[in-house]
Amino acid sequence: MRHSLAIRLLAVAAIWLAAALGGTGWLLSTLFARHVNETYVRQLDNQLTSLAAALDWSPDGKLALTRAPADPRYELPYSGAYWQAQAKGATLRSRSLWDAEMPATVGNQVAGSHAEIRPGPNGQSLLVVSRPIVLASADMPVTLSVALDRTELRAARQAFNRLLGWSLTALGAGLLLAVAAQVKFGLAPLARLRQALATLQARRESRLGGTWPTEVVPLVNEINTLLARNADALERSRRQAADLAHAVKTPLAILANETGRLPGDAARAAAAQVEAMRRQVDRHLARARAAGAASARGARIEAGPAAAELARALTRLHSGREIVIEVEGSGHFAGDRQDLIEILGNLLDNACQWARSRVRVRLAEQAGMLEIVVEDDGPGMPPEARELATARFGRLDESTAGSGLGLAIVSEMAALYEGGLTLGGSDLGGLLARLRLPAGQA
Repeated sequence: MRHSLAIRLLAVAAIWLAAALGGTGWLLSTLFARHVNETYVRQLDNQLTSLAAALDWSPDGKLALTRAPADPRYELPYSGAYWQAQAKGATLRSRSLWDAEMPATVGNQVAGSHAEIRPGPNGQSLLVVSRPIVLASADMPVTLSVALDRTELRAARQAFNRLLGWSLTALGAGLLLAVAAQVKFGLAPLARLRQALATLQARRESRLGGTWPTEVVPLVNEINTLLARNADALERSRRQAADLAHAVKTPLAILANETGRLPGDAARAAAAQVEAMRRQVDRHLARARAAGAASARGARIEAGPAAAELARALTRLHSGREIVIEVEGSGHFAGDRQDLIEILGNLLDNACQWARSRVRVRLAEQAGMLEIVVEDDGPGMPPEARELATARFGRLDESTAGSGLGLAIVSEMAALYEGGLTLGGSDLGGLLARLRLPAGQA
């Protein structure tokens, strides 16, 4: 959860909604219960008033009703509606009490009212309203009590709580979905920014464009500033690599000329060392230049024409050997054209040096990668030599015969473009070099 803004926002919203809706449910349930109690208490008050008006002393000194109560439940045994009138030496109760009596002890007081909760017949819990009255026919006080079984109250509260629970649950789910949609909509610019960065990398563009929300604009500006500074630094590095090439090659040329003045074997040994130094310098300068080109942004280029151009040039270069170079397929390369020429040139030159009569080049583009396969009908290369030939930073003297320095340069330059070079056996009989480079997006 710590690594996802959306989950964190949804979790906070869910906790807040649960607390808010839980508190709201408790408050509404409490208010409804109080309202139901007050309604039933008022009903019992009205019935008590009606019974008090119908209650009187009989000539023989007993309590009696002058008219029957309007509620028929008072006539049904244990119906849940009861009344009872008590005076000194006289008691009168509803038929619904049957042979039971309403408890005279004071029960639990109902909050906010003068009603009480007392035990009733058959284990019932009664809501009781009592009032002392004095009848007009005598001065003796009479305690009149009216009761109602609380089962109805509880059933009403339970029905309301069930409905309230389902309603609040549905409301909470709806609000959570609305929050999820809001989070998705609010974080959409970040997803679009990620896609824009991926597109920028794939197309090797120099800056982020488009219209962005006010809150995201500073981030986009900082990214564009960083890209610009990175491009400037890479350009300076490439210029420094070029300057270094000019500065080193001149002394090497002077050394090569001076070796001619040395006697026999010393001259050949010195010339070999100078040539090794020159090739190492060329190798590392090519890698430095490719590092800048691989990170710099540029357009996609057609790889087929570059391969055909190199094939024609190498065919003329090896015209005395009558080597046939076949180029099949096409694809795009997301990088510097000169780097592609150098990479393909090393591969094709290596193949032509060892081919007997035929070199085959196949190009294909799939899943955002350009695959170039170069095969020859030469003697091939032992498996143990293939690994050394493509080893990163491998030196020339660590490569077996036929690998040359070019394959190591190709492997390193391909790695700078987040690609790779693998060697294997060809069905033509010689070496198969499989090169993968980024193709970018159209």
